[in-house]
Amino acid sequence: MIEILPIREHEVTLLRDMAIQTAIDTFAAFNTKENMDAFLETSYNLEKLTKELTEPDTATYLAWEGDRPVGFLRLRKTDEVTHLLGTNTIELQRIYVLKEFLGFGVGRQLMEFALHYARERKFEWIWLGVWEHNARAIDFYIKWGFSRFSEHVFPMGDDPQTDWLLKLKL
Repeated sequence: MIEILPIREHEVTLLRDMAIQTAIDTFAAFNTKENMDAFLETSYNLEKLTKELTEPDTATYLAWEGDRPVGFLRLRKTDEVTHLLGTNTIELQRIYVLKEFLGFGVGRQLMEFALHYARERKFEWIWLGVWEHNARAIDFYIKWGFSRFSEHVFPMGDDPQTDWLLKLKL
């Protein structure tokens, strides 16, 4: 049974380790080692992740199977898409599951949790960015009813990559 709980500050190292592992599993085959290393250091260093825990209008959760963390998500209020969707939006900034737990419903449970979180807080839209070549993730989001509405550049080290922006009306 999966339990989804708010991250506690002393668990930030677990989060970092999972974030690094899922990023490597998902993106390393498509990027240079230098770009992966730069991305991981910029995005998933302990100082940055610890600071993210105290940012206003954000929420980070870990998915646990017993005493083992198996996935995580981060939701945040941001104004990046205000010009496209209005002000009542929340971003599903990160949702990842460890590779060995893919296909066991962890992603489904994390998504159900994220949607419940957003609806409970009366957001009109939930949106996310997904790498245009991450077919597995795109298929997952489409099954949940997300649709593409824009794109933005996502820097992977010194490689500017394209993320599709997907939205779901709540």
